Amino acid sequence: MKNFLLFLIIIFSSVIFLSCQKEFSNPDPEPSVVYDSDALRFINSAGIVDTTQKIAINNFVIQLKDSLLWQKFIAIYPMVGGTEATNKFNLKDPRNLDEAYRLTFFGTPVYSASGMLFPTLSDYADTHLADSSLDNLNASMSYYSATQNSISGYDMGCTDGAVPYNELSIYADAPDKSEWFGFSQQILSPNTTGLFMLSSSATNVTRYRNGTVVSTYGLAPKYGFTNLTFLIGKSRVTMHPGQKECQLATIGQGLSDAEAFTFYNIVQNFENKLGR
Repeated sequence: MKNFLLFLIIIFSSVIFLSCQKEFSNPDPEPSVVYDSDALRFINSAGIVDTTQKIAINNFVIQLKDSLLWQKFIAIYPMVGGTEATNKFNLKDPRNLDEAYRLTFFGTPVYSASGMLFPTLSDYADTHLADSSLDNLNASMSYYSATQNSISGYDMGCTDGAVPYNELSIYADAPDKSEWFGFSQQILSPNTTGLFMLSSSATNVTRYRNGTVVSTYGLAPKYGFTNLTFLIGKSRVTMHPGQKECQLATIGQGLSDAEAFTFYNIVQNFENKLGR
């Protein structure tokens, strides 16, 4: 009888001990992130080590693919990591080669966690991607600005010296007009932050801010190409940089109104995840 009581006491004590141990032990760790292969290639090439940035990039790629927008772009520059080494890579092809459209920087751009600023005439990035690589009836470029200012100038583009120019000005006092395959417009926008895009189709050219139509030029683009590469931070010939911090830039195919709105939401999710 004593042995049986002792046995019960041991069993009861063991149950209590194990229960307490489970209660005060560390919770199970979060499951490992399954990285998309394209996101992982970029993360490894750019040397991104921050977990928040890695997850943001991964989610960004997955959302673009899920929405069938991934294939729409030739170049995507997420501007993450806060250094020249991390900012130069093209998310679509993160090889360290001009032919992969990685950025080459000139001057002394200002790199930070919030993006990249080109404050002077000497500061810009060359994408090595010429406008002749696009279809003028199906093309777009976009620039996410983190800066509110009224500085008239070019934020991205090819040249102000050869038709069809192909350049984006977020704030455009004359002569700094946005011009995209026959579209030309001077916009003194009260808001210079957010995602700005020019997009062409077989019937028109449209300017968007945050996925919403700002204006439309209702004729089919009819011009050729400058055969010059896109610059980020300024355009050629007219020396008026917009001086707006870039948090993301893209070049690729044209987007419909619905696609432009979806793309903006995906980009905004990306920026929110990065806390900027």
